[in-house]
Amino acid sequence: MNVPFFRSPWQTPSNADSLGATFAHILQSGQYILGRAVHEFERELSARLGAQPVAALNSGTDALVLALRLLELQPGDEVVLPSYTFFACFEAVVRAGAVPVLCDSQAHDFLCSEKEVVACMTARTRAVMAVPLFGDASAIPAIARSCRAMGVPLIEDAAQALGARVHTEERGWQQAGTLGDLGTLSFYPTKTLGAPGDAGALTSRHAHFIDRAMSLRNHGLHAGCHSDVGYNSRMDEFQAAALVQGLGQLDSWLDQRKSIASRYLEGLAGLDGISLPCHHEGHAWNYFVLRCTQRDRLRAALAQAGVQTRIYYSAPIHRQPAYLKRFPGVHLPHAQAHAQQALALPLFPGMAEAEVDHVMKAVALASGRT
Repeated sequence: MNVPFFRSPWQTPSNADSLGATFAHILQSGQYILGRAVHEFERELSARLGAQPVAALNSGTDALVLALRLLELQPGDEVVLPSYTFFACFEAVVRAGAVPVLCDSQAHDFLCSEKEVVACMTARTRAVMAVPLFGDASAIPAIARSCRAMGVPLIEDAAQALGARVHTEERGWQQAGTLGDLGTLSFYPTKTLGAPGDAGALTSRHAHFIDRAMSLRNHGLHAGCHSDVGYNSRMDEFQAAALVQGLGQLDSWLDQRKSIASRYLEGLAGLDGISLPCHHEGHAWNYFVLRCTQRDRLRAALAQAGVQTRIYYSAPIHRQPAYLKRFPGVHLPHAQAHAQQALALPLFPGMAEAEVDHVMKAVALASGRT
């Protein structure tokens, strides 16, 4: 049996047929950019996020760029962010003209906790970018409390965490993406809510941020005039229409992800040399990433068994050439260790029970359990 790392729910015949009909209607309408579907998606996503305003964008990367732009950062301002995360976070800080300050992960977890973030903050810190990595937002509430106490804006990069929830003393259960001053989302195909292409969004409890973002995403256009130098960051109607349909299925997709992750956590427990991801309540399970002391050997064995895997991330940001060309090297041992050991197993809505069984059997055999 061959098990792909990911199979899009849009590949299923019912979703493909439904989306094809929707796309045909959009083609016939002649309105392809910032039309009815985009506005409908913004309304429905806002409702899911507790009526928090939303601006639909062309990608999660541009959401990060706009979030930093809205904070009016100046040259030399510092932004604290994890080293063990996707490169776009660092990229956006550099594009904003700010100085990225990279923090380490926890020794036992991929996430940066409040401790690692606060240790990197200085008098020059003007923003913190926190990442609920792989769908786990458990570390965000404590980071948010520290940022509020210190008067530092928090950007929550929830690109991998739409649908994740965390409990806070102040507001009870909250959706990932709503704990910071600004939240960024990605709808890249492999996300919990994936589009059949690139798409993203920006959200904030501060309505003025979203008002300005809606202008900046469209070349700074406001009331018929270009009031600012903006970007071409608009979401198209096709992606928006797909995402509206996807929002209607998101809870089902999240339940399936949780069920598969639970089977992995139970079936793979106790394997020699393998550490399973932390299981916090409210985890969205965008990816199921384990740590293995013999990661490359495990990956090769799984490939031979027909199981596709991915590495998140092969090198943390502080070890990437683009970082080292601009900034002095730093020592972040936990992030580096995670990068050398992390391996993501297949996990996606629609994954068959037989596929899950095959993955678990292949991992067990590779680790020496029969």
